[in-house]
Amino acid sequence: MALESFNDLLAANMWWIKEIGAALLISAVGWVLIKIIMRFVVRLTAKSPLDSIITGYLHTCVRTLLYILLLIIVLGTLGVSVVSLVAVLSAAFAAVALALKDSLSNLASGMLIIANKPFERGDYIETSAVTGVVDEIHLFNCRLHTLDNKFIMVPNNTLLAGPIINYSTAEQRRVDITVQVAYDTDLAQAKSILLDIAGNKPEVLAEPAPFVGVNAHGDSAVELTFRVWCKNADYWTVYYYLMEEIVQRFRQENINIPYPQLDVHMSKEA
Repeated sequence: MALESFNDLLAANMWWIKEIGAALLISAVGWVLIKIIMRFVVRLTAKSPLDSIITGYLHTCVRTLLYILLLIIVLGTLGVSVVSLVAVLSAAFAAVALALKDSLSNLASGMLIIANKPFERGDYIETSAVTGVVDEIHLFNCRLHTLDNKFIMVPNNTLLAGPIINYSTAEQRRVDITVQVAYDTDLAQAKSILLDIAGNKPEVLAEPAPFVGVNAHGDSAVELTFRVWCKNADYWTVYYYLMEEIVQRFRQENINIPYPQLDVHMSKEA
């Protein structure tokens, strides 16, 4: 009698044993398939021009989605309502996406930065939010340091919110300086002095040639534009040299650099 009761109990719960066995089998097979698929994905992305940061993130996303799909299949095998599970997961993903709206925006911006490469590590850039040298590029933010050695973590969507000026892309850079001289100055002499200053600095390139021209007629001065070219790394060295040398040479040659002044004329009425 006891044996018959055990057989009846075993027969009644056999479907549980079959479903658990099927779920374990599906889990094992699915785990092997995910490994195979991920190897294929890794080989495929290795041949692409995408940055390693993006490919690593894509690998994580694909692997996560595959495991979620496997979990849904296994739970469906055990009799769990797949439709309800998908609805719950969808609601959960929607809630997470809403909570992480800014982070997802930074993530999308980070992928655009890494893919399009408007700047790279070591570049000196200027944006509407910050100016500095790029130290690290991540999916959510970038780290920069300013010329006075302050480190700044900037969200990626902030970097892409406006124009990005990259000063490090080209090998050469032009130094533009505005020089003001009095109206009674010999312009030919002033131009000759400026070109001589440029010629005495080895870092100033001969080609493109230095240029001096009249840019504007101010209220109390003639405005000259002085332009020279140099290597990108020598920009600040050349800039500060020119700014100091112009003042010294103009003083030696008695060329007046005017400054704002006001002449007051008084008359005495009878």
